[in-house]
Amino acid sequence: MKQPLQLYTCIAAFLLLLTSCDHGLDPGFTSGFDGTVTIVDGWSEDSEILQVYVVVFKRIPEDIDDAFEQFSEGTIRFTQLTPPFQDEYTYSINIDPGIYELVVCIGVEGTQFLNVDDWVLSGIYTETNNPFEYASINIPENERLANVDITASVIHTLPIEFFFNF
Repeated sequence: MKQPLQLYTCIAAFLLLLTSCDHGLDPGFTSGFDGTVTIVDGWSEDSEILQVYVVVFKRIPEDIDDAFEQFSEGTIRFTQLTPPFQDEYTYSINIDPGIYELVVCIGVEGTQFLNVDDWVLSGIYTETNNPFEYASINIPENERLANVDITASVIHTLPIEFFFNF
């Protein structure tokens, strides 16, 4: 009599797990965007830029202090360190729904991302391939934008102050 009860208990537990754990520890769908960064001029062994990050700003920063303020507010996001010396790689950013005014590639001349003295502007997301016509992105609720692609350079860069003057 004990064996059938144990069998039924095991089957019931298995069915409960099967129907209630469809996503495991996954928090569910998150909003965000995905794209590809293409380094157009190739990396060189003596490149001063050792790291490239994709950074998205809720609003265009007025200066470096405003950029840090947005960082402390949690309204900017950035990718993990991109693989060095690769000419193309994909990225993905999970972010709250809303309009984001600026998506850029930041090159870092060194190994410390938080040392803004080492930042250079490497690329800007644009829909026209004109880096002076940057494009904002609108992230809908529970959706992901695809093809937020950025052309970047590790040789022909601009001082980071350049994008504070848009």
